[in-house]
Amino acid sequence: MKRTILALVLCFALTACAAPAPSEDWDPDLANALGLTQEQRLEDYDYFVKTLGDSYLCMGVRERDNPDRSSAEIFQRYRKMIEESDSDDAFYSALYSTLWTLGSYGHLWIIEPGDYQEMLDWCRNEDTTGREHWKELLEQSEEQYKKLDAYLNALENEDSTVAVSEGSQQENLHTLLMPETGTAYLKVDSFLPDYHPDYQKDAEAIRKFYNAAADCTDLIIDLTDNSGGSEGYWQNLLAAPLTDVPLECTNYALLADSENNRPFVNNVFAPSDLHPIAELPDLPKLNRDGLDAATHFVESTLHVDPAEERAAFHGRVWLLVGPMVYSASESFSVFCQATGFATLVGTQTSGDGIGALNPVLMRLPNSGILIQYTMMFGLNPDGSSSEEAGTTPDVLSPAGEPALVTALRAVQQGRN
Repeated sequence: MKRTILALVLCFALTACAAPAPSEDWDPDLANALGLTQEQRLEDYDYFVKTLGDSYLCMGVRERDNPDRSSAEIFQRYRKMIEESDSDDAFYSALYSTLWTLGSYGHLWIIEPGDYQEMLDWCRNEDTTGREHWKELLEQSEEQYKKLDAYLNALENEDSTVAVSEGSQQENLHTLLMPETGTAYLKVDSFLPDYHPDYQKDAEAIRKFYNAAADCTDLIIDLTDNSGGSEGYWQNLLAAPLTDVPLECTNYALLADSENNRPFVNNVFAPSDLHPIAELPDLPKLNRDGLDAATHFVESTLHVDPAEERAAFHGRVWLLVGPMVYSASESFSVFCQATGFATLVGTQTSGDGIGALNPVLMRLPNSGILIQYTMMFGLNPDGSSSEEAGTTPDVLSPAGEPALVTALRAVQQGRN
């Protein structure tokens, strides 16, 4: 399900940024481009493995999905690769390959130079209140990321087969009014952050579309190609204009109060927000395997207040979902189902939308490389893992049937 889709996404990243095999005339100085000793490389890798063990709560989900290839075997294999090679090139390849082989459960991935620069620019140009530790780690790694960027650029120059096609820019919104059926259709492919240059354009387009749909009885919002982004997008642009009253839902999320997580926990939560794991209510489908590091739980609330200007549309809302729905698009799905804001139609989602905060960062002490992962382990109302189980739609599509077809049938049946 989501593993296949995310593998396609990560395959693109791997093609673009993984270290290729050096050519015959490859510059040997690149092997030590990060300036690390062998002791420092091994120290970074061991720190990475230890921090995952005491801070990252998705490993149990990963192990259940991959019973034939344990994380311990993966760590052992790539640590040996570093030991036997004695180069920065082997270290980076081993680290990247470890993450690739583990999978992207809970947003686990390396921060690559292009993404790093965007994050650094963001924290220097925006209000980072409540995100001070994110900013601190990003700024600490600035010099190391200059080296990493130069190293990866040099590798690309050495291997002419490494090429990235940027493709044409696609519209984020797709709309259709069907007045003969009383139905409006809005497809949103990504939840843009409010600092994105197209955010305001989307805001205006959605406002106009909602008002143009005033005579419709049904609105279909399609997230089937949406794998997340910013929760603020759906809260402010999709939900707030369509409600007359405040709406909210609350779920539990687990976390580990580890050395790496603690500064992020202190940035985001008051001490009164944190409840000892022993006080977690009995939840019938909670699988505790892999959750030994969890120390606390919090109540994770999704809240939407009515917009200052109510949209003209006042009918029923249907939300199309499927395996691409993840992270912030998952949180919208959870919100819609729990509050009754919309009826979910389609197939199982891919989860990780409960307790969602920006992924936290792990900074490797010598190389300065940053690894991201989800600190919060969200639980569905029955205790099942949001990351593992996702959300089951209210109306399931038959095998092979597009969610839109199912929704249009449900719309018609609801009118009869």
